[in-house]
Amino acid sequence: ADAIRRTAPFCSEDGSMIARPRPLDQGGFFCYTVPAEIDRETMRTNEEERRMIQGAIFDADGTLLDSMGMWDTVGERYLIAQGVRPPAGLREELFPLSLAQCAVYLKDRFALPLAPAAIEAGINGVIRSFYAGEVVAKAGVLDFLRGLKAKGVPLYLATATDREVITKGLERTGILPLLDGLVTCGDLGVDKRTPEIFDYARDQMGTATEATWVFEDAVHAAATAAAAGYPVAGVADPYSDQAELRKLSRIYLPDMTDFSGFYQRAAR
Repeated sequence: ADAIRRTAPFCSEDGSMIARPRPLDQGGFFCYTVPAEIDRETMRTNEEERRMIQGAIFDADGTLLDSMGMWDTVGERYLIAQGVRPPAGLREELFPLSLAQCAVYLKDRFALPLAPAAIEAGINGVIRSFYAGEVVAKAGVLDFLRGLKAKGVPLYLATATDREVITKGLERTGILPLLDGLVTCGDLGVDKRTPEIFDYARDQMGTATEATWVFEDAVHAAATAAAAGYPVAGVADPYSDQAELRKLSRIYLPDMTDFSGFYQRAAR
């Protein structure tokens, strides 16, 4: 108790100065004083920062994980595993299709001797294998997340990727322990063309919309979040339209290697 008393700050009688004891390496303490107004200004600044950044919602693929290239080539990977050489232009043909539609298309075009359900399961196997054994975090991500955690900001993941699959990738990259929660579009039966997934994550954190930052690389998801009143941090990724993402972003991040720079701008 005596040590606590000796290390607690205390005010001068007129309230003009605040003394803050500091421990010495050799043991014991010495006091230094700062004007109370400066100390109160520091506390006000910290409180303003907390109001500006109450929570953070992150997308996974293309934002935290360097994984969009896999989605771009998953059809090719599957065909190669079946002993079929993928033709040029296959990516563009598969891009607008759902996974179930991809399975039907591959069966019909390449006369695969499998039912569409089996092809879809095989594609899912390729995806699971990638997340469990190959995926990596984008540059700076872990330090960026740790920086927010150190500021007391809760972190939630909101992704369109299957829960089991994404969990493997988050475990592999060391991201999972840093998160306060995770929700998928599949959990809620929605997609990111509506803000329900962002609202759910925000409700779980108990934060205000205007102070909950959404980190996204996908233009359609960034547009949804911005329209719903969330400040958007656009994260650059070569698989999305960067010019459009910049327009939608309160802050545009070429990468995630400068946490201090982001935090200073976001807390203004």
